[in-house]
Amino acid sequence: MLWGIGGQRFLVDYTIAVAGALLIALSTRWATGRRTRGKEPGPIELAYLTDRAVLACQVGVAALRRAGVVRVGDLATLVVDGPPPASSAPLVRAIHAALRGPQTWAAVLADPAVSRALRRLVARLVRDGWLLTPAQRRRMTWSVAPLFLVAAVGVIRLVESAVEARDAGGPASVAGLLLSCMATLLTGWWLTEVPETGAAARRLLRQRRRVHADLAPARRPTWSGRGSEELLTAMALFGPRPLLAVDPRFADLVGVDANRTRPKEYASDKPRRARV
Repeated sequence: MLWGIGGQRFLVDYTIAVAGALLIALSTRWATGRRTRGKEPGPIELAYLTDRAVLACQVGVAALRRAGVVRVGDLATLVVDGPPPASSAPLVRAIHAALRGPQTWAAVLADPAVSRALRRLVARLVRDGWLLTPAQRRRMTWSVAPLFLVAAVGVIRLVESAVEARDAGGPASVAGLLLSCMATLLTGWWLTEVPETGAAARRLLRQRRRVHADLAPARRPTWSGRGSEELLTAMALFGPRPLLAVDPRFADLVGVDANRTRPKEYASDKPRRARV
């Protein structure tokens, strides 16, 4: 049997093996994506790291609106009235180009130039280490494999003891092993949810949110007297809701849902299941 080891001793050895496998998975997750290069992300890049493409575009069009370049047109359209600010990010310039004629927000998001600017933005974030490459995400997923192997050993021992009527120890040992196997499998499944952002990006977002905690929607900040930079920073770090407080009609046109509430853990902190 699995294998000449008493029930209590096997449970102790199993727990040690789980701890080792868990250490491998967590250390891989901790170490992946810690190195970056280039300058720190600006508001557009931070918005993408927080909640991907739509938020990045919302921050971009909000920048144009705060610069007095975008106005609300007829039939729920947007249109530009002047050139973009000289220091505008490429995505902002692409949005500006898409709005040279009256356009709905959905048409802006579907504009080929905006899509190209988003692809270049993603490529730059991956190149600089803020977003994980597919290979890095696969590495993080495969680092969970030892957990499943250890769980399989425990399941095999339980199945053998049931099918072949072999002794797996006393009731307490069997129950402890069963619970340990279930916990190991659940932990492994949870850890296969791999974030798209690297460790450095998640750390940067946490730091920026602590520094700008007074801008979080949960604090209900007062926006009178605050500048455009603070508004864009708040949107990039906490989602688009601050735009509702400043310009509700415009916010509604660019897809900001007044009934949507943001969780304490923002979108970038929520990992997604990686495909191997």
